[in-house]
Amino acid sequence: MKLILTYMLSSLTATLLLTSCYEEPDLFEDLLVSNGKVAQIAVVWLGDSKVYNAAGVLQTTTTVDSLSTVNVNIEYTSEVAVKEFKFYSAPTASGSQTLLATVPAGAQKYDAELRNYVMKVPITAPKGKNITSVIFAEVIAENALASSRKSATLKTKP
Repeated sequence: MKLILTYMLSSLTATLLLTSCYEEPDLFEDLLVSNGKVAQIAVVWLGDSKVYNAAGVLQTTTTVDSLSTVNVNIEYTSEVAVKEFKFYSAPTASGSQTLLATVPAGAQKYDAELRNYVMKVPITAPKGKNITSVIFAEVIAENALASSRKSATLKTKP
């Protein structure tokens, strides 16, 4: 009996020694590399005031006259200083994007009710009838990191 107990104890000790030296590989180490903080866009909408549908969802599609001026509004939050805002246009959400404007930071205002910064930039609607254009907005921080692009749809009247 004493021999069996000694054998079990030595086997258990050897197993514990071997497993305590084993280092588990970190599967997320390469995925979680941070280059710095980046601004986060909450929403992009067009016009002078927000429009909600009956269910209370913000409408990001606006119809305007051809060649009229419309405001692109970005609501964003950031823990780092913002360098500039970039606006792009594309015929579809997945289409090739064309740079419309680059606006330096400084005109944004903090909205205490929303707890976000708000930036309004006027753009000109495309020329023609029934033209659809997707407007993308991007915030570039002082550390040169860009936010993800958010979009709103601009349509011209028939």
